[in-house]
Amino acid sequence: MEWTDMIHYQQQMQKIMRALLPEHKSMLTVSECELLAHLYLQPEQNTPILLSQGSGMKKEAVSRCLKTLYEKNCISKQRNAADERSYQLFLTETGLAELRKGYENILQPFYDLWRSSGKDFEMFMYYADKLAAHIEPGKGKKHENEIL
Repeated sequence: MEWTDMIHYQQQMQKIMRALLPEHKSMLTVSECELLAHLYLQPEQNTPILLSQGSGMKKEAVSRCLKTLYEKNCISKQRNAADERSYQLFLTETGLAELRKGYENILQPFYDLWRSSGKDFEMFMYYADKLAAHIEPGKGKKHENEIL
């Protein structure tokens, strides 16, 4: 693929990503919503390490988000009886309500684009999912220092 084609596709991806950004501000950031969603969808994976691994976020970023979520009363913490250094996280009623509001805000542009483009959007999301697998650790090949 020519570099000019690659630039064109990069610009198109930027255009799509800007269109999919939420229009309204939420009490939660996108990263905070993501962590709450992990707690909601996979309540058994409720430690900071498991959230980091499940989300692909760095441990430091997860720690910052969890601190903020705790301050916003979106999560509660409970010390692990077997290991006093470790704790488990739980979604609070406030957290569940904010998760719903946050995702309504975050997903609205996705639904709008899906409604206007139908099958094209579904195929785009299918291939985005396949491409994301190449980015995940241990999957796909990376060519170090290779640009073109």
